[in-house]
Amino acid sequence: MTKKIFSTLCGIALSALLIGGFSPFAIDAKAAGLGQVNVGSAQIAGEKVIVTASAPELPDSDDGKFYLFAEKVYQPGPAGSPVASVPMGAQVQFSFDLANKTASCHLYDKFQVAVLQGGAFVPVSGVRYISNPEVLAVGSPARKNNGKKGLILDGAKIGNGNTEASQLGVQQAAYNINLEDVIGGNGGVVFEYNGKTYNYDSAYLSQYDHAIRTSTQQGMGVTIVLLNPAVPGEEFMISPFSRGGSGNYYMMNTSEDAGLENLEAVVTYLAYRYNGQNGFGQVDNWVVGNEVNAKNIWNHTNVSDEAQYAQLYADALRVCYTAIRSKNANAYVCASFDQNWTAINNPSYFSARSMLEVMNGIICSQGNFDWALAEHPYNYPMNWTSFWTPKSEKAAAMIQHTIDTPYLSMENIEQLTDFMCQPGMRNTKGAVRPILLTEVGYSSTQGDEAQAAAIVYAYQRAATNRYINMIVFNRQTDYPVEVAQGLSVGLTGQDGTRKLAFEFYQQMNGANAGAYVQRSAAIMGIPDWNAAMNAR
Repeated sequence: MTKKIFSTLCGIALSALLIGGFSPFAIDAKAAGLGQVNVGSAQIAGEKVIVTASAPELPDSDDGKFYLFAEKVYQPGPAGSPVASVPMGAQVQFSFDLANKTASCHLYDKFQVAVLQGGAFVPVSGVRYISNPEVLAVGSPARKNNGKKGLILDGAKIGNGNTEASQLGVQQAAYNINLEDVIGGNGGVVFEYNGKTYNYDSAYLSQYDHAIRTSTQQGMGVTIVLLNPAVPGEEFMISPFSRGGSGNYYMMNTSEDAGLENLEAVVTYLAYRYNGQNGFGQVDNWVVGNEVNAKNIWNHTNVSDEAQYAQLYADALRVCYTAIRSKNANAYVCASFDQNWTAINNPSYFSARSMLEVMNGIICSQGNFDWALAEHPYNYPMNWTSFWTPKSEKAAAMIQHTIDTPYLSMENIEQLTDFMCQPGMRNTKGAVRPILLTEVGYSSTQGDEAQAAAIVYAYQRAATNRYINMIVFNRQTDYPVEVAQGLSVGLTGQDGTRKLAFEFYQQMNGANAGAYVQRSAAIMGIPDWNAAMNAR
């Protein structure tokens, strides 16, 4: 797509992408020849839901009424009985009970207008979801915006007298949570949700209580990545479009009752437990999946069509967003992408830019919401730390200061923020969405000085770009699996030995920051540091 096209994606229904027989898609009614009713908004007002619609041209009708249907995420069209009806008109408003905390709750439903034609209900509009779940949150705490300097922490070094994170001056901590670990196990935590009882693993949760509470008490913001592995006996958590394949993690299931209900419940519970009001700590940022554009590896789905895949992920993102924001109005809920910006785009691995464009267009066509972006701008190649001396001419060509760059890295991160500044990519209030660099790392395999300098450079690039909310480095301690891949990205070795990167990370934003910038510039051969920042 050209820049002109993708800058306006939020105003496009994307009917050409969405019509194709795949049931989760909401078909644009006008394009399908069904009518010209536009659902303008769906919002919670007290205990009610108010849905507005407009009809420049009134469709044929048996009885002169518009009927509003509440549909599950996966339903292709009107089913059951309407939740409300009104006389047909150019501007109409439907009102009905939210039924919150009951088996009939409409919080996650999509709403579609239909008319009676020949005694049958026929859809005459696209769909809209509720756009303000945050009104249900009570007493949401302020975000811990103490700075941008983040780190994936080593769980074995949290608390219990270990002060390494505090010594490092970590401002943003990051951890992963496997959803299947929560819903399985000993069942020691009982959660009543929408008329059903769920049992969660108290031993597993207690580990995260310790990590999140300790990080919160030390003044850090906390980011949690929600992951969906395959676990025998819990296949209902995996999308039916993902079963039978092999990946590290899988698409969350919003396509069946059991998966959808369990996803709603477990994410709601985690958002409630870690909303800063229950003694377990505070999570400010939730990331839904990991690098989902690399779908065969990190969000496995047996779907080759990008629009179909983007719809499935948009559904999961919206469900998690609704659950989380209903418990913490100030939380960010992030879509996760990797550094492949335009280089690779095939049925197994979509480019981040293309996936963002399609996903954003689908979300806007069904009711925009304030999702945030989690990006991983690793070097190319990932294990080549000294990007200032590229590994090859091919590697150098992969990082460009244009919107069409094949890959993103901290060297050209301004291309990502420029892209997200476009009007069509902004949130419901017209603001640039929060951009969180939730994973980036530099290996010490090319020497400790190279790793240390690269970290200072990356941090300074984030610090001088006002659109970047944080940069989370991978990681506190070398991880054996990554080390085997040539990625010794820890600030310390596996034996706890501190690398030079520990000192540079510790000092890069304090009183001595200038000296460490100068040392890094000398190592990297950068004569004009300010120009190299490409500040935004």
